[in-house]
Amino acid sequence: MAASSSSSSSAAVGRWNYDVFISFRGDDTRKIFVGHLYKALHQKAINTFIDSDELRNGNNPSELLEAIADSRLSVVVFSKHYASSEWCLRELVKIVECMKTMKQIVVPVFYELDSSDIRKLKASFEQAFAEHLHDSNADVEEVQRWKSALVEASNLSGWDSRNYEDDAKLIEKIVGDISKRLIRVSSGIDNVLVGMDKHIAEIDVLLCLGVDDVRGIGIFGMPGIGKTTIARAVYDEITCQFEHYCFLENVKDGFKNKGAVHMQEELLSRILKKKVCTLGNLNTGFKMVMERLNKKRVLLVLDDVENFSQIEALLGKQCSFGGGSRIIITTRDMQSLSGVQERYNPKFLSDDEDLELFMQYAFRTHQPTGDYDSLSRLAIEYAQGLPLGLKVLGAFLDSKSACEWEDELERIKKIPHIEIQGLLRTSFDGLDPLQKDIFLDIACFFRGMNKGYVTKVLESCGFYPHSGLRVLLDRALITISDDNRLEMHDLLQEIGWEIVRRQSIKEPGKRSRLWVYEDVDHVFTQNTATDAVEGIMLDLSRSKEVYLASEAFVKMTRLRLLRIISNNHSRQDLCHPSDDTQQHLSGDFKFLSNELRILHWHGFPLKSLPSNFIPKNLVELDMRSSHIEQLWEGIKPLKKLTIINLSHSQYLKKIPDFTEAMNMKKLILDGCSSLLEVHPSISALKNLVVLSLKGCKAVQSLPGSIYMKSLKTLDLSGCSNLKMFPEISGIMEDLSELYLNETAIEKLPSSIEQLQGLVLLNMADCRSLVCLPDNICNLAYLTNLTLSGCSKLYRLPENLGNLESLMILEIERSGIKELPFSILRVNQLKRLSCDGCKEMMVPLSSWSSSIKGYYTYSGMLHLDLNDCNLMVLSDGIAHLSSLRTLELRRNNLESLPAAMNRLRRLSHLELEACKRLKSIPELSSSISYIDAHDCTALETVSTPKPRSSTNLCFTFSNCLQLIQTNLFRDIVETYSHYQGSYLRPLSFSMSLPGSEIPHWFNHQCKGFLVNVQLPQNWFDDKFLGFAICGVSNFKGAHNDASDLSAVCFCTFKGNHGEYKFSFHLLDWGFRTNRFLQSDHMFLGYVPWSQYRFSDGGKPVNERYYTEATFEILVENGVYAHDDYRTVIRRHCITSCGVRLFHGNYMEPQNLSITQPNSHHDSSEILLDTARKRKREIAGVKMQWKWPPAEEVFTEQEQEGSLSREGSLVGEGSSAGKRSSAGEGVLSILSSVATVESGANERDGPTIPNRTNRRRRTNLRNSATWIRDTNQLIDDGHAWRKYGQKEILGSRYPRNYYRCTYRMDQGCMATKHVQRISDEPVLYRTTYRGNHTCRPVSSTQDIEEFYLAY
Repeated sequence: MAASSSSSSSAAVGRWNYDVFISFRGDDTRKIFVGHLYKALHQKAINTFIDSDELRNGNNPSELLEAIADSRLSVVVFSKHYASSEWCLRELVKIVECMKTMKQIVVPVFYELDSSDIRKLKASFEQAFAEHLHDSNADVEEVQRWKSALVEASNLSGWDSRNYEDDAKLIEKIVGDISKRLIRVSSGIDNVLVGMDKHIAEIDVLLCLGVDDVRGIGIFGMPGIGKTTIARAVYDEITCQFEHYCFLENVKDGFKNKGAVHMQEELLSRILKKKVCTLGNLNTGFKMVMERLNKKRVLLVLDDVENFSQIEALLGKQCSFGGGSRIIITTRDMQSLSGVQERYNPKFLSDDEDLELFMQYAFRTHQPTGDYDSLSRLAIEYAQGLPLGLKVLGAFLDSKSACEWEDELERIKKIPHIEIQGLLRTSFDGLDPLQKDIFLDIACFFRGMNKGYVTKVLESCGFYPHSGLRVLLDRALITISDDNRLEMHDLLQEIGWEIVRRQSIKEPGKRSRLWVYEDVDHVFTQNTATDAVEGIMLDLSRSKEVYLASEAFVKMTRLRLLRIISNNHSRQDLCHPSDDTQQHLSGDFKFLSNELRILHWHGFPLKSLPSNFIPKNLVELDMRSSHIEQLWEGIKPLKKLTIINLSHSQYLKKIPDFTEAMNMKKLILDGCSSLLEVHPSISALKNLVVLSLKGCKAVQSLPGSIYMKSLKTLDLSGCSNLKMFPEISGIMEDLSELYLNETAIEKLPSSIEQLQGLVLLNMADCRSLVCLPDNICNLAYLTNLTLSGCSKLYRLPENLGNLESLMILEIERSGIKELPFSILRVNQLKRLSCDGCKEMMVPLSSWSSSIKGYYTYSGMLHLDLNDCNLMVLSDGIAHLSSLRTLELRRNNLESLPAAMNRLRRLSHLELEACKRLKSIPELSSSISYIDAHDCTALETVSTPKPRSSTNLCFTFSNCLQLIQTNLFRDIVETYSHYQGSYLRPLSFSMSLPGSEIPHWFNHQCKGFLVNVQLPQNWFDDKFLGFAICGVSNFKGAHNDASDLSAVCFCTFKGNHGEYKFSFHLLDWGFRTNRFLQSDHMFLGYVPWSQYRFSDGGKPVNERYYTEATFEILVENGVYAHDDYRTVIRRHCITSCGVRLFHGNYMEPQNLSITQPNSHHDSSEILLDTARKRKREIAGVKMQWKWPPAEEVFTEQEQEGSLSREGSLVGEGSSAGKRSSAGEGVLSILSSVATVESGANERDGPTIPNRTNRRRRTNLRNSATWIRDTNQLIDDGHAWRKYGQKEILGSRYPRNYYRCTYRMDQGCMATKHVQRISDEPVLYRTTYRGNHTCRPVSSTQDIEEFYLAY
């Protein structure tokens, strides 16, 4: 081809062969302008087509026209005689055509002429067209096309040479503009390199091209991941932005075959664009870089670097390129990137990308049919997202039939693809012998196993795994999963398998590693083993019977890993391997390799190991479920042994002397039901961490004393004949878990206090246990104590309160009769479970009814007293001030104590089947859940007074004697108006017996659906919500309601469409033995604020709804054991009703809504309440102490500024004096009231008006005072936290709050709270500003709202 194009870079990515086509009149501009333009584009690595005279003189213009179509951008250089050339005009017509049809970019250059001459066809252009028309051979239509193209192109925005001093500056501007345009075009290309856009974008972020520094980025990963392809794509994308550039391929091979000096010469030749040779040494090259490139902006790609020394040989110890230079390095070894600022590790392709790339190569010659769909998936699964594997396999399968695909895909399962293997194996070949052993062991035995465990095994084999694994990781031959497991790509694992297979293709017994079931079976049944075998893994789950030849072991003298295991069980079942596989060991088993490190033989069929076996190298012995009776006789060298697992070896009678096993960490003997004794040597195992004899029913005694200082877990559970726990002869600080459940132990030794680190003690179902030693309460770290089922244990230690860390105490089904009063001192106790303690009829009988002095001690959250035959629950329950859940199901209580209302945090009360209970007293406002199902004698329930932020659920099903039917109405009418607050508004559901809808529901209908016509403009900001009721027919004990649910489906309709949502009126979940004896009502109140936004978060267009439909469905799932399916039984809704709540329609609907008092009465309400309760408030004269004037802020500055506040102190009070816990609330409220009153009457001192200081704009709303309390007490207002700040010199941060109603009521009150001391505990609350918002509805809400700091 007689044309020129720049070839310094590869063809542009996409469908074009050229970046730029230059159209010009050769006689006018070739030597003076176009030649320089072409050179400048070439230097910027812009692939440019420029024609030659020979091509123009030819008769076939198709090559020129094809070049135009194959270009991204065309530069048209209009010169004086441009129109006189028919070639130029034909090019221009093609360029304009490509601009229209292919969106080609066109850049006109008007060289030494006025563009108007072209548009108007004046001067030389007019003369040229006159000559074309006078030509006898002229095609008039073609000439007209030339004119049109000329005019259209001249109207484009272009460059006018007359505006520049010289061509050099003009060319610089044009080339810069073209570079930018090409970058924008590249970013919009549908890249044929699958997934490349993502890679380019991520690397572009790392390159930071706009920063004027020298920056390097390394692309590393396993072979075939696409490192070179990515680097090439990035290079092509950004080359035009650099003065000098070079893509140096195959650096590793170049150094190997040609040497460092030659590679440096090659690098400099490419960057400088001229031949550089005979440097002689590397230093000469470094000097040349310093002299020629130290101020140049360079882009350099070093592809396939093997190590860091190669980079240093090419660039020197310190890169000398100019600012803005970028160096990209691709490597398989991350260690090669030492000193590189940024690193990029490409990920495997996604499933969709897999398919796209594979199909590009697999179907180049024919289109796929449906026969290839499943086969393509198999091929993709084989490659596992590796681009190299997809390309090679796709190209290999291209043009083959579906039958051939099937054969090839089946064949590569046994014999990996040669080309893929060859490309990937190069990384393995670069490893040293020990690293190769590590790689092969992982590929054959340890893939997916814990890194720590594998490291220990490999270390015992002398493979130096710490450094070896690091090398494999850096070279991307393995990866570490999030849960610290060793993983590798399937194709890399196949490399390992194939390497081992090729050690002896025909005879597996001559290979180093055996893991394929058929190969292992062949070696043992044919007795073909040799001393080459180092490791064997046999999966017993592959066959019902396994035949092993004893003679085969004699030949395997180098065997270091033997794993005959069952892999068909989950991790929880690994201690119970299958007994289904019969193992037949033929011959006399006399030899086992002394090189063994790992011996795993599940179900070992013999009674003992060979007598001549010397386990000096053994690290782990796992022979669970074996037939072994005794491992060996006498003492063996066991210094490396760390784990023995003989669990469920039912014939094991005794364990050997472990005197030499000084490094043993785990001894697992679970389920060894014939084990009679434990060798005394175990007590001397100083490094033992876990000792488990769980389920060893024949063991009657242990060594008389034990002292294992490293022991952390001791499990003797299920040793049903063990009557005595050994003495502890020394302090064992590490033992944290002790399991003695289901043993025959009668008492614990007093030396139990030597277990100073004990956290968990489980003595469940120790039916012979009669007492606990008092000094058990000296266990400072005991958090979990389980005494469930200890039926002879009647009392707990009186000093139980000394267990300061105890969090969970379980005494279910024990003989304990009452709870010691000292339990209140266990501050950390969160859960106490006494379920089924039949003797505990009066559990709190010894507790004082006065709570003075104990109010802040108890931290118990959950108390379970179910099935305890409770007759009386005393007022002592009030001591449990933090209690949130109280379970009293199935007891004989007739009433609950009035002191229940002192449980300020109680939210859940379980009373199911308390059939003698007649009434539920007043409860605190924290209550949100009451379950009184089957309380058949219940008559009255005191109306709860919940907080507005509560979701309520009350169940009174089967309470047939309940005469209080307005409970639901009373709560809804009182609390539904909290809609406007930022706290969560009232949401309420309730169930109780009933067959008729109450008249209070003013929209009623028979059946399961009710329709309500809505008044005009009903839905506005004052719409609160709706109450709904449904009656369902339940009659007779056959109505199982164990999994009952009642759901309401709501539909609001209007001319514009409809809005649907649903909610539960009832959801009992999977309760057991719950039946309904009669028809029942299911009631609910739903605040509109929960549903006023659609799923997309947009407000529902409320004003246009004209109709609402409510549909109720009641159903329960019945679990059918025959076919393991859930049957849905639906119950009929006989009638339903709805009542809507709207702020403007309260009175017409007879809603008794108590209107809140105005803010001005708040202090009087608080003071009046204090007088009524006869709480004397000491007369303390309050005196203001304002902060310095420079620290007084305006209202606008309050929230943003975190500063010290003023204080309010009382004269005449003794320092350090604190009010009692019971008086704390009213004390602080009285102080607040006094302050507010003083502020309103402006009795406080005024602030001096000082210049240059910020002035208070609103004295009333900026009042400041301080209050110190020994606990956090709610002050009756709703606060929202908006900040936190560390305070210099303080251990605790300061928390900042503003009034919750700032946004909707404009209240500017703020406060900050900080803990200022530990002994005694002291909190300082600093208030600023008075509340102008609506106050809370009652003082009781204030007193009962208690929150922990």
